[in-house]
This record gives sequence, structure tokens and C-alpha cells, in this order.
Amino acid sequence: MTLGGRITLARENYNLTEQQLSGRLGVMVKTVRNWESDRSEPRGNKLAMLSGVLGVSLGWLVTGENTVEEAPESVEETKTLQMKVGQLFALHEQSAALIQEIQSDVENLQEQFERVESMPPDEN
Repeated sequence: MTLGGRITLARENYNLTEQQLSGRLGVMVKTVRNWESDRSEPRGNKLAMLSGVLGVSLGWLVTGENTVEEAPESVEETKTLQMKVGQLFALHEQSAALIQEIQSDVENLQEQFERVESMPPDEN
């Protein structure tokens, strides 16, 4: 079995879609598909993340040795960490939306200031 086949097998055993896996790893769905079809290979840091997210050993993922059922010492701890990662992704999305909103507000205020500054002075 190839690296891509092992990634697919582990992902399916963990009941994750390609989209869910890509979100947890911070990569595009196309990237996961390329890995799974052996069109490209993940870099070392992503291999380590794959190992943790999919609950398999890095050794099995890279070489195919050991079994896919091999789980971390504490499955509950892994699930808790995955939940925290999900929460962090949600917070990241909320932060990005808030930053865009604030940036828009600042731009609107800047436009208002520029209009006021360009008005002729009042004659009293």
C-alpha cells in the first residue's frame, strides 16, 4: 500500500471526510486529494499532523509497518485535543470576520474625515 492509500485508509477509519481532514490540517481539499492519490506527498510537519489527527503512528503512516488500529495512549485525550483544535478554527474564523468588519469601519471613518477636511471653512 502506498502513502496515499494509508492516508485514505486512516482517514476513512477515523470517519473523516477529505474536507474535514483538510480543515483540521489547514490545507486545501485538493491537497488532501493529491496526497491520497499519490500525486504529491505531505511535508514532514504535515505528516506529523496527519499522524496525530488520524490517530496512527508516524511510522505506520510513512512505512506501512505496524497496524492502522494502533492508537495513541489516550484516545480520549486525542479527542479532547481535536475538539480544542475545532474550537480554535472557529475562533480563527470569528476573529477574521471581526478584523474585516473593523477594517471596513476604519475605512468608512477615514472617508468621513477626508470629506470634512475638504469642505470649505464656515464663514461666521
